[in-house]
Amino acid sequence: MKELIQQTKWQFILLQKNNIISISIAVTFFYALAFFITKDLGNADKVLTLLIFNDPAVIGLFFIGLSIIMEKDQQVLTALFVTPINHHIYLISRILSISIVGWVCALGMAFAAVGNSFHLVHFSAGVFGICILACLLGIYLVCYTQEFMRFTLKSIPILLLLFNLPLLNYFDVTNVGLFKFFPSQGGLDLIANSHEVSPDPSVIVYGYLSIIFWIPLLYWLVYRTFMSKIVNV
Repeated sequence: MKELIQQTKWQFILLQKNNIISISIAVTFFYALAFFITKDLGNADKVLTLLIFNDPAVIGLFFIGLSIIMEKDQQVLTALFVTPINHHIYLISRILSISIVGWVCALGMAFAAVGNSFHLVHFSAGVFGICILACLLGIYLVCYTQEFMRFTLKSIPILLLLFNLPLLNYFDVTNVGLFKFFPSQGGLDLIANSHEVSPDPSVIVYGYLSIIFWIPLLYWLVYRTFMSKIVNV
């Protein structure tokens, strides 16, 4: 635990040094501005859910990819992995630090939009779930690319397909049962229901179960890929 805390602190220093925290705040400001402009057009709650859903996803996916690619280009990873650092600690501390940044940004947006009229625990679980899943996706994709531009070109369609398809059901555009089993569905359910006066208990339970199921499974896959493509090369 002590090593994890130390590594997480170091990751925050790196994030600040590479201006990723500042960029995250700027991205969040853009989403908050978009909500402010559209909040009077109807379905304000759903628009807020959409923006809060996408903000941690974008932060998690692109910024973890950017940070790893920068370290690869600067030969930091090569030097780091000849040390006795625990590779699980490295990945978890990186995911945790970026997820905290995403959560703080989403929290700021929620407070600005609705004050404290939301369930903090459900909201936080949903945001963390989305951000962690996005980070895992970013790590997986960065294992197969060397340049940030190529990473971005690969990331955008995958983000739309794996994360945003459940939003079609949420906005009543479709009613596809398969979308309910997507990894991002649990986080979406928790975020959407966090500002409901009477949230559906079954939806809340499913949201937590979905996150608990998908995150360990995808972490196992990502870790194996990271070890074979980045560390043991």
